[in-house]
Amino acid sequence: MSKTGTLTVSGDDPRHAGSPLFANFVAISHVGTEVQFEFIFLDLNQLALRIEKVKAEQEDADGEFQGKTVGKVIMPVSAFLQLKEHLLSIFSRLEALNEPQREKTSPEREYGD
Repeated sequence: MSKTGTLTVSGDDPRHAGSPLFANFVAISHVGTEVQFEFIFLDLNQLALRIEKVKAEQEDADGEFQGKTVGKVIMPVSAFLQLKEHLLSIFSRLEALNEPQREKTSPEREYGD
């Protein structure tokens, strides 16, 4: 007989933990029965310089950047799948927050929406 339960996992006390690392990109991949998150910091100056060079037609639009990996998380697929409902609810809330508020000036405009 198997039982299902909820586990609560806590990290280090923020007053005693190391300095947080910043990542502005995340790569997600899977192989076999494992999922990997790789958190990468990319200096945005590299990206800005590349955009300027592409605009000036000095470089192709396609290219690669080298960032710094600041952390990796590898987890079994079974644990990752348990996050599905939670992640979907987060995405729904974030999309609702970012949905542009359209100005409605008359009932006629509502008809075309």
